[in-house]
Amino acid sequence: MTVRELFTYRILTVSNLLSLSRVLGIPALWYILAHPHGIERIRLYTGLTLFFMTLTDFLDGYLARKLGQETPLGQYLDPIADKIVIISGLSLLVCYRDFPLWVTIVVTLREIVGTIGGGFLLIKRNVLGKPNYWGKVGVGMISLSGLFYLFSWPYREWTIPPLMLVFAGGIFAYTKTYGRTILKGSASH
Repeated sequence: MTVRELFTYRILTVSNLLSLSRVLGIPALWYILAHPHGIERIRLYTGLTLFFMTLTDFLDGYLARKLGQETPLGQYLDPIADKIVIISGLSLLVCYRDFPLWVTIVVTLREIVGTIGGGFLLIKRNVLGKPNYWGKVGVGMISLSGLFYLFSWPYREWTIPPLMLVFAGGIFAYTKTYGRTILKGSASH
């Protein structure tokens, strides 16, 4: 598949717009964290923003299937939007809630490598990487850890080891599943 082929399908679909709208939650989170309010207001605003972002994440895939708007671009755009939200959200937590910088760096590097690998698989090998159990649990662990740091709940640092364990499992699983496909053909050059 070529980049040009990604754009031969409809681009402005409801699901693609929902994927993009999820990224709009980032400035809202920044504003909430950068401008101190009472803890109840922070919880309310943050809860509404996170609900919006979660709802759009659910609805984009659901509506794409329901409305027959599944496209290669949408299948690539949704995880890219997720990666932008995750990296931006963790960066905000580093700045405003003492989230460990090293964890954010590890997650960011994993997301960058995953995006490059996924793009390579799609464009050079015509393989669209699929989410797996490890990725879904990893996003859940990031969300849980992020909530603990966001609201300064006790034992928040205890969320980091399980998060890193799930990330290591995910890296292993993706490498095992797609590693040979990525390397295929490079030996012949």
